[in-house]
Amino acid sequence: MFRKFEVENFMCLKHVTFDLAPLTIFIGPNSSGKTAIFQAIKTLCALFGYPLRRGKFGDFTLEYGIGLDDLVWNRDSSHPIVFKVWFSDNESADPDYRIELRRGYQGWSVVRERLRSEGRTIIDTQERHFSFETSEGPKTYGERPWIAPLAYLTDRYKADPLAVSEIKPLQDLRARLGKTRRYRPSAGEISAFISTTAGTRRAALYETDDTGKGLALVLRDLVARDRDTFTKIEKELNQFHKHIEGINCKTDWRGLGFFYKTTRSREDIPARLESDGVLLTTFLLWRFYSAAAKRENLKVCLEEPENAIHFSILKQHYGLLKRFTEGNDSNVQILISTHSRDFLNAVGSRSDVYKMVRVIEYSPANGTVVYNLGHYREIDHLMDEFREQVGDLWWSGRARRGSEY
Repeated sequence: MFRKFEVENFMCLKHVTFDLAPLTIFIGPNSSGKTAIFQAIKTLCALFGYPLRRGKFGDFTLEYGIGLDDLVWNRDSSHPIVFKVWFSDNESADPDYRIELRRGYQGWSVVRERLRSEGRTIIDTQERHFSFETSEGPKTYGERPWIAPLAYLTDRYKADPLAVSEIKPLQDLRARLGKTRRYRPSAGEISAFISTTAGTRRAALYETDDTGKGLALVLRDLVARDRDTFTKIEKELNQFHKHIEGINCKTDWRGLGFFYKTTRSREDIPARLESDGVLLTTFLLWRFYSAAAKRENLKVCLEEPENAIHFSILKQHYGLLKRFTEGNDSNVQILISTHSRDFLNAVGSRSDVYKMVRVIEYSPANGTVVYNLGHYREIDHLMDEFREQVGDLWWSGRARRGSEY
């Protein structure tokens, strides 16, 4: 779980540092940097699954058609992109992990990695090369830029008895970073019928895309391999929406889709005919229950979770999100961006608002700035501003002066 994150020269994030709670709520105007923060965390985790250069397929791409040349600050590829992560609550100025990327004539490369453990530096490719013995002979990394982080490059040796002890810290790092998924759920995409051709099924079997498309595939898979988790989803869905009795996955001429058993119809109805709120609730329940069942180390970046949800059940949704991040055994961290005063009101507890909310602003000179609420009186001021006129909060700068009220 990330406790603090720092990023330089990524999208509108020129140089920003912020701390993270297990459940963190980012609020700010459009184009202030909320999505950029999510993309930065997603990019860092993606680096550990793919090389930066992939031969004939071109440079590393975060999404189709989006590469690091598009993501660097001001689209100026002379800038390095730097990510720093703290995994614990210590006050050390030195991050637990740092990675720096630069663009050369061959494309983007890793030019420096530094990994610390228990207060000491165990790997720093700028100060010394990373060397270890393998059954194939000695291996050394660090004398030139590399196409991926060391954890990716050394993965092939993780079962080598001569190398395993040396590369274990890198494999531990990879596990601690985990996976990051960014979602902007769309009811239409969630409920869409999916082609069941082999290629599509392989690509989407265990995941959906950012919009939620592919939910029918993952639900069908969940029924087959983990019926208990599927049943938990059905039961909790009924707690949110009393008329929903269950979920079925069926294939017809349209492809694979899912259907709801309801108290309002003798026959199962296609998901597309249910309300957007029911679809979004189904998606959230799948995401968090399936992650918990697999003990998956997962960061979920969720954009505008209040969409299509009636304010009367927003508090239940907030309770769901909080429940899956509470406790020392939780492997799920949730980051939310919202513009909704109703969602902030649904948080309810002033203590939760104080601990979880991060305010985001943007200036052309310095890029995005993220700051915590500074005083409990600022919470009341913030909530009043949300009730009165949410737009004025950002452009007047009054959120920063909350302690004066």
